[in-house]
Amino acid sequence: MTLLPSTPLTWRARRHPAAGAVPADHVPALLRGGGTALLRPLLAGETGPLLDVFEQMSPGSRLSRYLVGMPRLSRAMTTALADVDGCRHVAWLATVDDRPAGIARFVRTASATAEIAFEVADRHHGRGLGTALLDVVTTVAAARGVRHVEATALPDNDASVHLLRRLGLGWVAAGGLLEGSGTLRLLDPARVDRGAVLALADRAGAGVAAAPSAP
Repeated sequence: MTLLPSTPLTWRARRHPAAGAVPADHVPALLRGGGTALLRPLLAGETGPLLDVFEQMSPGSRLSRYLVGMPRLSRAMTTALADVDGCRHVAWLATVDDRPAGIARFVRTASATAEIAFEVADRHHGRGLGTALLDVVTTVAAARGVRHVEATALPDNDASVHLLRRLGLGWVAAGGLLEGSGTLRLLDPARVDRGAVLALADRAGAGVAAAPSAP
C-alpha cells in the first residue's frame, strides 16, 4: 500500500464543538495517559487522512506496516487504500487533537474471511490507540459476517503480533514473515461502545455511493 501525495482529496479536521463534546459522526475512545481519540469510518476516496498518518510514521513504522521500505505512498496505493465500501473493504480513522492519528481496516479475501491491518502515528504509540481501532474494525467485521481473520507481520513486530493474537490469530513463520490466521474473537473487555460503532457504520455505509472520490 503506497500513495503519492499528488492531488489528494483535501481533508479538513472536524473540530468538536466544545471540550469533552463528541460529534454525532464519531465514536470516542479514552487513551492511556489521558486524552480521547475520535473514531469514524473513512469515506470512499478520502485520501488526505491516509497521507497525514503516513507522514507521521517513522521509516521503521512504515516498514512494520507495509513490510517493505516505503518512503512515500504511490497514487495507485492511495487509491486502493481509499477504495472502501462499508462491507468488502472497511477502514476507520482515529483523530487525536484534531489530527489523523491512526487507521485500521479489514479487506475480505473470501465471503467470511478478512485480512486485518492497522497503523498508528509514532507519537501515539503505547496509548492504546491501535487496540481501540482494532476493536472497532473487528466489531464491524463480525457484524458483516466475517468469521475468520488473517494478517501478516514482521517477526520483530512484537506489539502487533501480541495484539492480533488477542483477536484469535495464530502465527507461523513463512518466507521471513509471520502469517497469522484464526477464528475471529472480539477483544475482551471492549475498548469502545460497540453499539455506537455499528450504528455509525450503518449510517456511513448507507452513504458510500454518495461519497466523494479522489481525482
